[in-house]
Amino acid sequence: MTKIAFKDFERQVVQRHLIKGNAYENAAALVERANAWIGENSIDVVNVESLSTFGTGDDTSVSHWYSGIRIWYREG
Repeated sequence: MTKIAFKDFERQVVQRHLIKGNAYENAAALVERANAWIGENSIDVVNVESLSTFGTGDDTSVSHWYSGIRIWYREG
């Protein structure tokens, strides 16, 4: 039986800075990681959507609203 599942890919911190705030990977690097996972696992992608955060976590600046992507896929 085929099931629908999802996997989240959050932006990874590439440099930590106490005063300036953390620097995160760019969108191209995030998509590259997601594509690698899709290829390594022969994933049947149904949809991809962006994930957003509204200042939660360790960084409340508006520049960090975009935090990742969610990949919906068929499993089984």
